[in-house]
Amino acid sequence: MFKLPDKVTQLKPYDPITGSYAVRLDANESYFDLPQVLKDKIADQIEQIDFNRYPDPIATEVIEAFAAYYNLSPDCVTAGNGSDEIITLLLNTFMEKGQKLVTVSPDFSMYGVYAELAEIEVMTVQKKENLQIDTDALIAACKEANAVVFSNPCNPTSLGMPRADVVRLIEAVPDCMVIVDEAYMDFWDESVLDLINKYPNLIVLRTCSKAIGLAAARMGFAVMDPYKTGLLRAAKSPYNCDAISQKICATVLKEQTLLQHCRDEIIVQTQRLYTAITELSQRYPDLLETVYAPRTNFVFVKTAYAREIFEQLQKAGIAVRCFPHGLRICAGTRREQTLLISELDRILQPK
Repeated sequence: MFKLPDKVTQLKPYDPITGSYAVRLDANESYFDLPQVLKDKIADQIEQIDFNRYPDPIATEVIEAFAAYYNLSPDCVTAGNGSDEIITLLLNTFMEKGQKLVTVSPDFSMYGVYAELAEIEVMTVQKKENLQIDTDALIAACKEANAVVFSNPCNPTSLGMPRADVVRLIEAVPDCMVIVDEAYMDFWDESVLDLINKYPNLIVLRTCSKAIGLAAARMGFAVMDPYKTGLLRAAKSPYNCDAISQKICATVLKEQTLLQHCRDEIIVQTQRLYTAITELSQRYPDLLETVYAPRTNFVFVKTAYAREIFEQLQKAGIAVRCFPHGLRICAGTRREQTLLISELDRILQPK
C-alpha cells in the first residue's frame, strides 16, 4: 500500500495567529506602511511589467538595489522567495542526506523543520539560563557537524550574539558552514555581512520583511562569496521571485533616507515598549519574571503565565505571540503601545 514518509505525516504546520485584531503585535512586522507617493511610484513601475512574460530569473534589479543599500557586490547576493525559501535551498544544495546541522534553542523553529524534510540530522544546543548563546558549547557541537544556523539577533528572545563571538565561531570551525540569519540586524550594529569574502564558510541571510517593511512582498537574500553564490543561483528554481515582488522591493530599497528614518523610529518605539513593560514587571514581579533588553523590533518577556496573559489580550483585541514560558511583543505605534500597556496593567492587577 502506498505510504507517505514519516517526515511528512508527522509534520505540524506553522501556526501564526489568524483573525482580525485591533492591535497586531504578533508577527514582528514594521508598523510603517508605505507613504502614498511611494505606492504611486510602485504602481507606475508595475504597470510597465509584461505580465505574459516570466520574471528576471536572477532578480537583477532588486539584487543591485539590495547590494547598493548594504554596500555589497551584487555578485555575492542570491534572491529568494522570502528567507524561508533561501534556508530550504541552502540545506538542500550545500548539505547531503544524513549530514548534521546544529541549531540552538530557543530559536526560529522552522530551521529544524526544513532540515528534517531534507533528511538532515539536527543537533540542538540549549541556550544559557539568560537565553544567550553559549559560544563554547556551540563551537564544540559544530566541530561534530557540517553546518550551523541561528538567528542573530534572535527570534524569539530579542537578544544578540556579539560580532566578536560570531567571528570566533566562524574561525573555530572552518569545515562547518555557518549560516547567520540577520533578519533583525537592521535594528542592531553587530553584523558580519562585511566578512562574507573573508570567510568561505560564512553565509549571511537578510530579508525585506522586517525593517524594510515589505512583509507582503516575499523577498529574502543569501549573501556569500561569489563562487558559492554562482552555485546557489544554479541550484534554485529559474523563476523563484515573481516580477511584482521584484519591482516593489527594488523600488523601496532605493529609498534609503525613508528606510533609515523608519528603522530609527522603530528602534525608539521598541525601547519605549521595553521601558514600559519593565515598569510593569517591577510592579508585578511575580507575574512578569524577566523583560529582556531587545536588539530587535520586539520585546521578549519571560513569564509562567504566558498563556493566560495571551488569551486575555486576545479577548481585548490585542494579538501578541505566545511561547511556553514567555510572550513576544512587537513594537507598534505609540497608540498601540498605550492600549497594550493599559490592558496588560488591567490583566496583571490582583483580582
